[in-house]
Amino acid sequence: MGAIIVVDALWGDSGKGKVAAYLSRREAAPLCLRAGIGTNAGHSVYITEENSIRTRQLPLGFMNDGTAVGIGSGVAVDPRVFAAEVERYNLAERVKVDYRCPIITEEHIAREKASQHLSETVGSTKSGSGAAQADFVLRQAPQAKDIPELQPYLADIAQLANDTARRKQLIVECSQGTFLSLALSPDYPFVTSGNCTVAAAADDVGLSWRNISGAVMVVKAVPSRVGAGPLPGELGADEIQQRGIAEYGVVTGRLRRKAAEIPWDMLGYAAMLNGPTEIALTFCDHFDPAVTGARSRAELTAPVLELIAKVEEACDAPVTIVETGKLFEHMVDLREG
Repeated sequence: MGAIIVVDALWGDSGKGKVAAYLSRREAAPLCLRAGIGTNAGHSVYITEENSIRTRQLPLGFMNDGTAVGIGSGVAVDPRVFAAEVERYNLAERVKVDYRCPIITEEHIAREKASQHLSETVGSTKSGSGAAQADFVLRQAPQAKDIPELQPYLADIAQLANDTARRKQLIVECSQGTFLSLALSPDYPFVTSGNCTVAAAADDVGLSWRNISGAVMVVKAVPSRVGAGPLPGELGADEIQQRGIAEYGVVTGRLRRKAAEIPWDMLGYAAMLNGPTEIALTFCDHFDPAVTGARSRAELTAPVLELIAKVEEACDAPVTIVETGKLFEHMVDLREG
């Protein structure tokens, strides 16, 4: 079968977790893995208007009852956040952590909170993820194998990932976005602590390129960005509120900055870096409120269909998933006709 890697085209907050959860269900995937930096980015899915599932550490593939989840060795783990999510969603029998994962300590969090540069210049979430990754590079961070409370969950995720992908369908959920990549974004220092691309995600979980069957690049119809850094065509806070498209960060609670439209040159660059085989176009209800709640191709509005065509041309890949609202059920799978 192979692995499908889910990445964000721009600055994150595009609903990758929801897409990964949807793919886990659609593909009946036995395993969904988390790639990315650490607990500095949150993923959420609304089951009802008032009931949501939110995580910072675990991938959302567990929303499919038949899908186990795991954390790749390149991802920094906060044992407190991990334990809370495992308990909250009753996942003790369905979760694994690579024994080589770097550990986020209280000292890492304190170090980031004390950094004026991270707080005032970069706009960091101050989760300790970057500090943990820095210590990992310096070969002085503790690893998951050193933490007693993580012992029941330890595994070789690279082995598990490749074994699964050779036999069945594997989903890999990346965090943040391509243009927050440390070494690939033009916006340094307004970036995260590593790269956020298909290649980086594969590396985070130890996945061989031979076992990758596809890449879903998630494109947000009305792009957003949390924290500092350039945002082409940025809307003012008042206009965001007037349009009814306000969003707030899962980790920080901050109002997300929003752009008037997709930056097409950047989208093409993201497609070059990631080589998507398909596109998930999300937040289409923010682009055209008339499409809210659509469940089939026939219900998609003319503006959304036009946007789909433009995105496909820019990315040289088909749009196969269209999100039409905040609920998990608000997804149109164009592969189904």
